[in-house]
Amino acid sequence: MLGGVSLRSGEQRVAPFYEAPWLDDETPAQAGLLGQLRSEFPCVPFGVPWSAEAVVPSWQKSLAASVDEPDDPLDASDDLLHGYVCVGEWTLVRQTDLSIEIALEYPRESSIARVVRVIRADPDGPAIDFSVKVEARRKTRRPIGLHPNLALPSMAGALQIDPGAFSFGVVHPGGPEPGVSRAAPGAMFEQLDRVPLRAGGTAAFDRFPFAHDTEEIIQLCGVDGFVILKNEASGLAYRLSWDASVLPSLLLWISNRGRTYSPWNGRNLCLGVEPVASAFELGCRPSMADNPINARGIPTTVSLEPGTPVEIAYRFEIMTP
Repeated sequence: MLGGVSLRSGEQRVAPFYEAPWLDDETPAQAGLLGQLRSEFPCVPFGVPWSAEAVVPSWQKSLAASVDEPDDPLDASDDLLHGYVCVGEWTLVRQTDLSIEIALEYPRESSIARVVRVIRADPDGPAIDFSVKVEARRKTRRPIGLHPNLALPSMAGALQIDPGAFSFGVVHPGGPEPGVSRAAPGAMFEQLDRVPLRAGGTAAFDRFPFAHDTEEIIQLCGVDGFVILKNEASGLAYRLSWDASVLPSLLLWISNRGRTYSPWNGRNLCLGVEPVASAFELGCRPSMADNPINARGIPTTVSLEPGTPVEIAYRFEIMTP
């Protein structure tokens, strides 16, 4: 995971990314991904299994579907939160003053053989270029995503998002935080400033943080591969761009002090801006099965073949005035 990042814009030093607040306090050490939740990381595969009973009826068939195939079985590493990339021991391949390349070999049982990650600082401006290369052990398909996490300003509504064009949006079918999340589970929408609510009516989801405490996840499907975020508190804007032909959706994880249990403790404030080929973060099974997103022509997996790695390039930059 990327961590401790700052970028220089003019005379200003900017730290755009989020790091979990429990990493540096007295909270007991967390297992897995939560024990090292920082800044930005790839997810191969994306998500973690959900129970079919936890989602609205229109999604239950997808979560209950059997997708295991004799030549491409799911294994234990497919059920880890956001994949083996988040807990495996990476190996340093190459390092220079401006870049680092690391690689991770997957367990022998996995259909994924290896993931290679390159991070390079742009010497000519406040930007970072990334690439993730996924190599397959056998012909397979899996949900894959990227997971940049931005630190939100304390002033309500100070960060404005422009996701570019998208075909349609979908609200997370399971909440995601029962009794807290306000968006209508499974609802579809066409405008980010008119997201349907559980209680009726709509609300704008284009400025963060919200004034109220909540936890929300929405997915924008059929995106054009860039998103711009304007931070009114700092006067700067960020731009994330990627190959939308591989990752055709943008997941927004809006963690807005809505989780009150440990280690979140009602204090977590971040925005996950996550390019994906996935059905939310519901794990491999619904993403590989027929679901309400791929039924409308938006892929929710990436196809992989041995000897033909899939490489995803993306870039995060500060847009100077």
